[in-house]
Amino acid sequence: MGSKPPVQTRYVRTPTAATIYKSVIPEKDFKLAQDYVQELKDERAKKKANREAVGLGTADMMKRQQMYNQQEMDAYKASLPTKPATGGSTTPTV
Repeated sequence: MGSKPPVQTRYVRTPTAATIYKSVIPEKDFKLAQDYVQELKDERAKKKANREAVGLGTADMMKRQQMYNQQEMDAYKASLPTKPATGGSTTPTV
């Protein structure tokens, strides 16, 4: 019968705590972002003012749309017959 097999040595890693990272954003980055957003808002307002000066503003477009709708209704009403159709026989004559 033989001798006992050698005992295996197990090495268990010791648990380590998770590494926690904390990023620190400088205050000047927030200021730069705020300035950039304000610049975009100003640019958008300027473009809107230019559009309205040319006649493409919201109120002008609404007036134009109403005018188109009125023209369409007038054309439709003009295409309708003025006199009702005279009644005729529905049975064909041979």
